Amino acid sequence: PHLTKINQAHATLQPTEPVLRWFKLEKFIEIAPDTSMDSFLSKYAASLEHFSSIGISPGIVITLSLLIPLCLLKTISDINLLHSLMLLFESLLPVPTIDLQLRLLESTDDAKGNLGNPMPKTSLRDPTKPNHIQCFDPSTMQYLGQVKAMTKDEVYNACLKAKNAQKKWSLTTFSQRRMVMRTIQKYIVNNVENICRVCARDSGKTKVDALLGEVMTTCEKIRCINSNGELWLRKSYRPTGPMMLHKTAYVEYVPFGVIGAIAPWNYPFHNMLNHIISSLYSGNAFVGKVSEHTSWSSDYFSRIVQAALVLNGHSPDLVQTITGFGEAGAAVVSCPSIDKIIFTGSPSVGKLVMAGASQYLKPVILELGGKDPMVFCDDVKLKEVLPWAMRGCFQNCGQNCCGVERIFAYEGIHDDFVAAI
Repeated sequence: PHLTKINQAHATLQPTEPVLRWFKLEKFIEIAPDTSMDSFLSKYAASLEHFSSIGISPGIVITLSLLIPLCLLKTISDINLLHSLMLLFESLLPVPTIDLQLRLLESTDDAKGNLGNPMPKTSLRDPTKPNHIQCFDPSTMQYLGQVKAMTKDEVYNACLKAKNAQKKWSLTTFSQRRMVMRTIQKYIVNNVENICRVCARDSGKTKVDALLGEVMTTCEKIRCINSNGELWLRKSYRPTGPMMLHKTAYVEYVPFGVIGAIAPWNYPFHNMLNHIISSLYSGNAFVGKVSEHTSWSSDYFSRIVQAALVLNGHSPDLVQTITGFGEAGAAVVSCPSIDKIIFTGSPSVGKLVMAGASQYLKPVILELGGKDPMVFCDDVKLKEVLPWAMRGCFQNCGQNCCGVERIFAYEGIHDDFVAAI
């Protein structure tokens, strides 16, 4: 009967006045906590009649009564209150501790005592050992050891292991993935010296550069992904338009499967962990082809991640490290088990990667070299900006993704700028 009253109220509607009298809504529905549904509908019908009497269309009232709760829910969702509370709760949970046995050259700074004299001549390839990469400390030319130069079949087998492990991993919750990330981060924070040592020994950089460019950036990546990753990957709704009001449209993010990354040598730890973090958090497996110039350190870094996975009850096969030369990288691109390719390197090799992936319609992300400029206007304070110019050019020996390669200075400050440099 109350629905009949509502229908009758609609039948007697008067046209809405041009200017709605929004300030006469004092008789908007008031319901006591113990009000029954019959009482609610009765009051609702009476409210519609009241709004009609003051010139406000009941259609507008009905719309507002539906939209206001939805807007409130959306506001609560946008401030991510529940997500923040979940993260706060997870921060109280104990994090497993990785107990990783380090090898001699990974755990000691005594390079001379353990590595012997510098080699008079170094080469990544040894004709007597064609299936291995010879590894050296580029700052001292001391021998570090050798790693496997993987064949195409070996690469394919590693990728297949990752693919099989990903099927179960894709069903994990974001909370489970965050715990893996926190386990990795805990190890990093407790082993800064060892990670910096291995990075420096394999790439030739200083420990300070390793601390700033490898450890700090990786920890921040984990913090950022753990804080925001779930929100970034949730469904993103889209408007449908008047012709599709009965439909719901949204973009849903699902795992690709296996992410294949081909990384350069300038940041051996971060270039590897950077893609591992994103891949695992989004439900993917990871296969990384490391540079032949920094293959020695990749074994240690892989062991960290795989230990974190095992400690939290997941398969270590999720993360596979590929060592080798160009043939191994080409095998990653062509492998049918790889679903997406990420490459960082030169434009010439990037073209080859894109061409190889195009045969299989694999999506590709390319980060290629350029000529990064830094511009100084004529109103700058030279003493304050010169250190940034020097850092931009020479940090990590200039081997930096956003390193400065060209400086442009306004004519008015050119002479002073050059003299100060």
